[in-house]
Amino acid sequence: MEKPVAVESASAFIDEKIKELGDWRGKTLAKVRAIIHKADPEILEEWKWMGTPVWSHGGIVCTGE
Repeated sequence: MEKPVAVESASAFIDEKIKELGDWRGKTLAKVRAIIHKADPEILEEWKWMGTPVWSHGGIVCTGE
């Protein structure tokens, strides 16, 4: 089973994904990310499945697809 990317690296990957998308998808992903962090400040950001942003806290809460 593939290990998740370290939190610091995952956050950087998600930042890059948002910039890379650049259009409405990047803006929407950034908004969803902010809502997730506001709802649960202790949520973990992960980077799984060859490029999917994942937020988890005791299990997967949301994916950024």
